[in-house]
Amino acid sequence: MMDIGTILLITAVAVGALDAIILVLGPRIEEFEKYSFITSAISFIAALGAITWLGFLIFTNQFQYAYVNQVTNIESSIMLKTSALWAGQSGSLVFWTVLSFGLYFGFRIVTRGYEDDKLVYRSAIIMVVESAIIAVNALVANPFRLVEGPVPTDGMGLNPLLSTFWNVIHPPIVFIAYALILIPFAVKLAGFTMTSEERTTDPIPVVSAYTRLSTVMAWLFLSGGIVIGAYWAYIVLGWGGYWAWDPVETTSLIPWLLLTAFYHAKPTLNKNDVLRDSFLVMSYISVILATWVTRSGVLTSVHGFGLSLVSWTMLASLLFNLVLGVGLTSYAGFKEMKDEEQSSGLGFFDYKNVRLFSIKMALLGLIILAANSTMGVALPAVHNLGVAILDPGNLNDRMIGVDIEFFRMGFYLASVFIIVSAFYCMRSKFLTHRNRGIIIISLLAIGVVLTALSSSGGFGPLPTNYAPANFLIPIAMGAVAFLVIAFARHMLGRESKILTMRQMGRLMLHLGLIILLLGVFMSENIVYETNAGYLNNGINEIAPGIYVRVSDINLEYFNHERDFNMIVTVQVIENDMIVGIGYATVTGHPAWGMVSHMVYIHATLFRDVLVAVTAFNTIAPGVMQITIHTKILPLASFVWLGPFLMIAAMIPMFALEFESLRRALKTKEKHLYADEDTDAVQALPDQQ
Repeated sequence: MMDIGTILLITAVAVGALDAIILVLGPRIEEFEKYSFITSAISFIAALGAITWLGFLIFTNQFQYAYVNQVTNIESSIMLKTSALWAGQSGSLVFWTVLSFGLYFGFRIVTRGYEDDKLVYRSAIIMVVESAIIAVNALVANPFRLVEGPVPTDGMGLNPLLSTFWNVIHPPIVFIAYALILIPFAVKLAGFTMTSEERTTDPIPVVSAYTRLSTVMAWLFLSGGIVIGAYWAYIVLGWGGYWAWDPVETTSLIPWLLLTAFYHAKPTLNKNDVLRDSFLVMSYISVILATWVTRSGVLTSVHGFGLSLVSWTMLASLLFNLVLGVGLTSYAGFKEMKDEEQSSGLGFFDYKNVRLFSIKMALLGLIILAANSTMGVALPAVHNLGVAILDPGNLNDRMIGVDIEFFRMGFYLASVFIIVSAFYCMRSKFLTHRNRGIIIISLLAIGVVLTALSSSGGFGPLPTNYAPANFLIPIAMGAVAFLVIAFARHMLGRESKILTMRQMGRLMLHLGLIILLLGVFMSENIVYETNAGYLNNGINEIAPGIYVRVSDINLEYFNHERDFNMIVTVQVIENDMIVGIGYATVTGHPAWGMVSHMVYIHATLFRDVLVAVTAFNTIAPGVMQITIHTKILPLASFVWLGPFLMIAAMIPMFALEFESLRRALKTKEKHLYADEDTDAVQALPDQQ
């Protein structure tokens, strides 16, 4: 007998497909708008019913379901049971299905009455098809499959690394962002099927407002999701710090880069809307790429799932969207080339003012980093996919990946353009454009010297142990100083013009981004890193003037090497004073055959001391020796401060777009009637 959850998912897919058919047939069906609106509501309700049913199964401990058995157990807290909804592969796809159908239904509500508009009509078709595609993948993953054999009396519970508060907020935030990108993708792609005049003349206010709001919300949610994920990784040493260029981490960054590039392309490519809006189209395709990478099993990742049937259906989804997106974008771009005025629309090097120069430099940096990240993931994925098809038995042995240095070099190259752009984003009498150029060249020259010293073994202390970082640190510090001084001058009334809200946001965005980059340059290139043995009350110097002391070793229990829990109390001592006390833990999990760490981080504004217990053994009866791994991370706080400033800078834009949508909805009937009056006037016979 088919489970009710499976029935609901099938209903969502089937009704979504019916909705698409009704829309495609369109005017050939009398009152097609009404029927299509009803089907859009039913598909959303069915998807919502599926996730509600899954939640009921989890909270009532229905362990006869394989998914419930894998992600929860009787002892799980409400928090962990909530996160179980999206902790597993199939559950996360059901969650994404609900979001997609919900956003599509929201689009149908705000555009009610405009169904005969070509842009609205075609956007709706794309949205419902994409939502149905996600639902098909959820159906293939099947979270409602029953356990084979005897019904378990308890479940395995969440993976220990996922049994945390961060799993409650990080995945849903990322999936909300992924779903939100569907709106601009569909609207812009639908526009590419029309002529330039059709898509730009007399836009519908609610469509424009809904699209803009969805885009800025996607950027905000994705920014927050990436930062939360980075912090989660940071406090779990086994994941390699806050960023390891893991394939799943990298592919989640690509949509953010493309969304950010879109905002830079708006003023730069305003005469070429196809090229400008292609960033939004590609951002959704990169979302599907990120999802496939997670579920493909063809790339080694601490986040990924193994190879399964959904790996192939998600690959089909990716290929479909790639062909659709690239095809329609190329088609629209080719059509625009016939117009001589539009053919020069690139105009990328037609510098009208210095602010545009700043935007173009930043855009180049974002494109370089997005292209580098995409190649670093896609090329090995294609190779490994071929192995999976032709020689699946040897996939693990023949699987390849790109070295982290490939990603890092792309990152540092892109950073050059982004940092230089920051010097020209603000109008200020503090420095002339010529003097800014001289300062940039001088700081780059200092960077060259530091790079040469790094390569030759150094002469005295250097900022980091990585030459590219040393090259960029002087100019990054100069950019931060310039932006802070320019801001202070505006606040003190030293400039002729007061900062507008938009200019304030631009400054905060650039300042946040440069602070983030500076924090990464300093903190990811460790100068002081140690591995040392400690006895109880043992102490070691981990950097000049900084010591770590172990004040207590508490082995709570030890059954075997995968079943234990140790809590170590550590002290950070600086200048003969205890500046930090905390706990570093290491726990074995027999059911999962793994060991998890919880690091102690003593954080200040200018540096973090990271302490993790990595091993322990008994050297005498009642005497334990532990191995502690320590890192000193300069300016690690900048890694979190930078994104905070960037997100704060975009919140006013969110408020503006929300208000824009509210006003558009409030005046919607007036606009509709105006359209009807215009149509009526155009339909009158000529009296002359």
